[in-house]
Amino acid sequence: MDLYSKRYFMLGIKGSGMSSLAVLLHTFGSCVTGCDEEQYFSTEQILKRAGIEYHESFDASNLDSSIETVIFSSAYPSDHPILIKALSLEMQVYSYPQFLALLSRQQDSYAVAGTHGKSTTTTVTSYLLSVVSNNTFPFYTVCGSNEIGKDYTVAHGRDCALFEACEYQDHFLLYALRGVLVTNIEWDHPDYFADVESVQRSFEILVDNLERGGFFIYCADDPQAVLLAEYASNHRSDLTILSYGFASEGPFKIRRTGDDLYSVDLCKERHFPLGVSEPALVDNHIGAMVLSLCMLLDRPNPRLYFTDQDSVSDEIVPSLVHVMSSKLNAFAGCKGRTEVLFEEGNIIYIDDYAHHPSEIRTSLRELRLSYPGYKILVIFCLHTASRTKALFEGFVKQLSEPDALIIQKTFASARNDQDEDDIYAKRLASELLDANKLLVSYKDADEDVVGLAASWLQERWLCITMGAGNNRFLAQRIARLHRSK
Repeated sequence: MDLYSKRYFMLGIKGSGMSSLAVLLHTFGSCVTGCDEEQYFSTEQILKRAGIEYHESFDASNLDSSIETVIFSSAYPSDHPILIKALSLEMQVYSYPQFLALLSRQQDSYAVAGTHGKSTTTTVTSYLLSVVSNNTFPFYTVCGSNEIGKDYTVAHGRDCALFEACEYQDHFLLYALRGVLVTNIEWDHPDYFADVESVQRSFEILVDNLERGGFFIYCADDPQAVLLAEYASNHRSDLTILSYGFASEGPFKIRRTGDDLYSVDLCKERHFPLGVSEPALVDNHIGAMVLSLCMLLDRPNPRLYFTDQDSVSDEIVPSLVHVMSSKLNAFAGCKGRTEVLFEEGNIIYIDDYAHHPSEIRTSLRELRLSYPGYKILVIFCLHTASRTKALFEGFVKQLSEPDALIIQKTFASARNDQDEDDIYAKRLASELLDANKLLVSYKDADEDVVGLAASWLQERWLCITMGAGNNRFLAQRIARLHRSK
């Protein structure tokens, strides 16, 4: 089936994964259009740079009869008027994960899965495969983020593909994968998974589904990922199983050898710098190196993709680790993942996607290490009432760590997972206020958030828009108001 020369319409085209897919299909020669809401999203810049036009309304008339295939974000219901019209016109209709599953069957495919760190690990892997091969390694990536300063897709060919694979609603079980890296496993998406055991079972099925003779990579620093590795060892003896991490007992055991210097046991004499310090983020970068290595070695002749042939000796695995580790420190970071937006008046404005207590902990620890002496204001946009309710105590604990906190109204995503009175967000603010550890307030209107943040901020503060809601655009408004005071 030729998927690359069709006319596509994308419902929810501004979504991070959807926009990445839109640009990819456009790059490969398809005609792509779509629709989304009027609210501004940062992905608009990516779509416009690619020359992709779209509608900012959900009127069914936006769907032209010449369209062959409609792809819709899984946040939208199957009875959406555009989808009903598409089916009446006998168009092919796929959800985003269904279409990725279709793509995954077009070539050898690999994925990064896990509760946290998927986007970072996928993006670093794409970066390494591109930079060490001088863009000659024939792969493409579909991911919910991108390297800062780069376009939203990586496409150097179609011999193999790399996907960011989400466990929500078991979406990643649709994919046909030859290899997978699992960063960690925690309870999330409580609107679908009843507990961490149900999440774990989903990952076990992911391992069951891997292509025979493929590979499974896991982070040895995560207890649930270690349990998954035991499952893989007991049930999939045909797989190559590799671990990485500070607790790994294999060749990719990470050792900190100095300030921001690291090594792995495969090349103990090789000490390389990283631009991150928090162990979970170090894990993501080293995991990306292991995945890049496995993808390269899974091709017929990996040496073909290296311009510096002198550095690739007969001992090819240590050689590739040497080359890749030398490139890690130059990675610019992921868009929306502790991304510095700008600095003004000795206040640094940062955007961070962290929306789970564990992610909040990792991000805040990294920021404390990166900006010693700075105070931190977090503007947090909760995403889904069910997550806030299920992980409430974790949110209380981790959101007590900044010096000041503004909790916004729970993001009104298309999932319809929001209580009308925003009870859990207000309760969260109330409990944190009673703890009397920090400045804290709940604000449901953007203008109130902007006004309060501008009044609180002072020199040597970090202003962080955080969460899975669309709040990064507030930074410019806050800086503008602060400047006028």
